[in-house]
Amino acid sequence: MTNKTIQVANHWFNDSGDVEIVLLKPLIDRELINNLFWYSGDERPLWVRGTALSDDEVMATHPYKQRKMQSIDDDIPNDCYMSLM
Repeated sequence: MTNKTIQVANHWFNDSGDVEIVLLKPLIDRELINNLFWYSGDERPLWVRGTALSDDEVMATHPYKQRKMQSIDDDIPNDCYMSLM
């Protein structure tokens, strides 16, 4: 069984619903090199907030962009909304 060491902290969708931005946080004492991931179309994982993931589960996804989050104002486009789930 693979350890679940990462959790979905939050996620956003753009107004048209074809892009998902996912913010991940570690569940153990470590720093993630990148914690903000952009997915589009069929590549969107559609994880809900609080989902625990293994490194392998995150690595199996195909984001088109990833980076270290600086701030919501800098990193989340104005046409995106936060999911209530």
